[in-house]
Amino acid sequence: MYRNKLNKIWNLIDKIKTDINLSIISDFLEWFYETLNLNFNQKEPNLNLNKGEIFFIDLWKNIWSELNKIRPCIIYSWRKYNKSNTVIIIPLKSYKWKINNNFNIFIKSTKYNNLTVDSMVDLSGIKQVSKKRIRLKKWNLEYKYIDKIDKYILKIFEIKN
Repeated sequence: MYRNKLNKIWNLIDKIKTDINLSIISDFLEWFYETLNLNFNQKEPNLNLNKGEIFFIDLWKNIWSELNKIRPCIIYSWRKYNKSNTVIIIPLKSYKWKINNNFNIFIKSTKYNNLTVDSMVDLSGIKQVSKKRIRLKKWNLEYKYIDKIDKYILKIFEIKN
């Protein structure tokens, strides 16, 4: 079983060996370490997560232009669905990007949401993540923005309300 997987890896390495450099090897080893750490060393956190709460979540290393690193994210799934080890999140990014399209919603920083800067909800980054990636609760999002997110998602997927 493992021999077949190792042969596939070896064949791939043989094809790309001229492109492999130290930074790629370093990135791979860091990825491998983090994967082992997330899967085996960290306990599942016992969190009561509510839709609209904002946590810092480790989106870690991603491919190309996908959002990565530890960043604030909105918990999007309802509390009754957050009992498993995964949760649906939507990342936030700073407004400095100023890319206004059908996937971004502007969020004004207020005393209620405790955002330090104006931000954008990036609906193109909606994803399911393990609760092991959740780091620190930071804020709550106002209901008017949650309603706006719901409407945008219905529009993006062309679902009639």
